[in-house]
Amino acid sequence: MSENIHPITTKWLLREPLVHFFLIALIIFVIYGFSNRNRSTFLELDQTEIDGRLFMQEMATGQAISEEQRDYFIAAFVEEQILVQEALKLGLDDDARIHDILAQKMRHVLSGDIIQPNEAELEAFYRTNLERYRTLPTLDTDEIVFNSKDSLPEELLEQLAAGMDAESLLSQSPGNLAPLPNVNRLDLSNIFDVAFSDQVFGADIGPWQGPFLSNRGQHWLQVKSKTESKLPLLGEIRDRVRLEWINMEEEQRLQTEIEKLWKQYTVRIIDDD
Repeated sequence: MSENIHPITTKWLLREPLVHFFLIALIIFVIYGFSNRNRSTFLELDQTEIDGRLFMQEMATGQAISEEQRDYFIAAFVEEQILVQEALKLGLDDDARIHDILAQKMRHVLSGDIIQPNEAELEAFYRTNLERYRTLPTLDTDEIVFNSKDSLPEELLEQLAAGMDAESLLSQSPGNLAPLPNVNRLDLSNIFDVAFSDQVFGADIGPWQGPFLSNRGQHWLQVKSKTESKLPLLGEIRDRVRLEWINMEEEQRLQTEIEKLWKQYTVRIIDDD
């Protein structure tokens, strides 16, 4: 009897609509599972928000951004949104006002296993970046600001050129004296201008250099001492070099992890236009 039941049951199963539906659903599920095994996460971004970011960047710099800069800022925005999504997956707090903070949290999560450099790595990094650690030449100066912008008497100009002491000079024309110590060429160019900075740095110790006119009056600087450029030894700046090596290593590892995340996302930018 069992020999007769088996073929009848099989034929019945093949004709049963619910069985057909189950088999079709099973096949679709298997195909879908295989096809989506490596499917990326879909992320939609609004072009309006991107344009707003670009506009704020132009406002901050006061000039239009180039196409290359535009591509860079768009990529940075997409990267930020990817990191936000990953941060949310890890259960970090969501707040629409601080997406940048979420992105920074995720950066620390991704690069949280930074190691310390060994002695060879530290030495190699120092040797590769010697110019980064070379100090700039500096000056110690005194500054006289005479209240008047008018040309000074010839006798006073001769005394300035001779490097007379500030008290004697100020007794002949009102003004004030202040030290300006440990300044480099860039410092002086920011305080005054490039031409006056070059003049002072090219001067000998002693003679007063000027005038530089401002709304305060006329400025004269006297070089008191000079410190030449110096390359400190590794032992003198070990902590600084170590921290900069860690920062570099963190950034490299972080970028590697971010690039992996990029590959997991399909990004679509929605443009109403």
